[in-house]
Amino acid sequence: MKRKISREEECSRILEFLDSILTPPENFRQQVLISLKQVFGYQRSTFFLIDNQGNMFAPMMMNMDDTLCDVYYKYYCKRDIFQPRKVANKVLQKNVLTVTDIMPFKKFESTEYYNDFLQMQDIYHEIAMFLLDGNRLIGVIGLYRSVKEQAFTSSEIMTMQNISVHLSRALTNNLQLADLQIHKDLLESSSRYLPIGLLIFDRSLNIHYINDAALEACREFSPTCTFNTLAQRFIEQLFSNNTGWQPGVKKTLLSPSLKQFTVNILPAIYHRLKGTELYTACILPADFSLQDYLHKNVGFQNIFSKRENEVLDLVMKGLNNQEIAAQLFLSVHTVKTHLQNIYKKMGVKNRAGLCYKINSRNSSISLAKL
Repeated sequence: MKRKISREEECSRILEFLDSILTPPENFRQQVLISLKQVFGYQRSTFFLIDNQGNMFAPMMMNMDDTLCDVYYKYYCKRDIFQPRKVANKVLQKNVLTVTDIMPFKKFESTEYYNDFLQMQDIYHEIAMFLLDGNRLIGVIGLYRSVKEQAFTSSEIMTMQNISVHLSRALTNNLQLADLQIHKDLLESSSRYLPIGLLIFDRSLNIHYINDAALEACREFSPTCTFNTLAQRFIEQLFSNNTGWQPGVKKTLLSPSLKQFTVNILPAIYHRLKGTELYTACILPADFSLQDYLHKNVGFQNIFSKRENEVLDLVMKGLNNQEIAAQLFLSVHTVKTHLQNIYKKMGVKNRAGLCYKINSRNSSISLAKL
């Protein structure tokens, strides 16, 4: 029989647990399971996230057979007595549930979920600790014991109830931080290859983000600067004679190599976490043509209208003007007009030149996307 733990000891363990889970967002859930084992002695546990539809996903496990996840998702998830959508109303009143909060043990022992799934893993006692962001379920931690082990005591349930408040807040914050990181990664990956230079800065002219195109433009003005000071030097020079600059300013700059650039300053966005207003400078060569860029670097699909895409697709399939007109319910005259527009955009004079140019330049692009 376990020694009864004093209130002081229990408070100390809770503080130890909360201190141990102060980790980066990507390690948070795994550390929670590790700390539940090390601090409270819970040898087997799981940690699922819950989506807006009440579905559990992204499981993490401690001393559990992870090969059973597929079986659980395919069949037993709907039979789980703690399935979030089944207990959502209960959770708003009491977010740490045991089997007896759902049904008597005798009834539980007769369920398919217990007999065909839990019993195979030697699980009998279970705690489900639901984590919430307001009234929205965002995660659930499962704690498990076998039939030979002691049932979870009222003291243990109360302790889990106490730490669940802190875990809910911590998971909410970690999910928000993870979401911010995702947005940051998406911004960096999607803007890296943009032809438009993006330089984000604050009113004190501190640089917060810069993409490759903006760096190249900065290098035109300060070719001898190091990488670390390139953008800072550019933005300081840009506003050195215009201390009262405002969003909406458009400037034309001439680099030492006589290359002309236009710079547009977009309206400010207040960044809550940084506590400051951020501005974006869009930098482009003065002779830049978006259509020429798409034609050269992206493929042809972005320079045609929807109907032109449809006509082009049928041309490449070998249909003549009459067949295209019949399939698209157009007049032959309208088909010819679309073709003339396509020829002009592609810089060709006839159908043969069009097909040759697309086939020679576009072998890696599916015609279905044109």
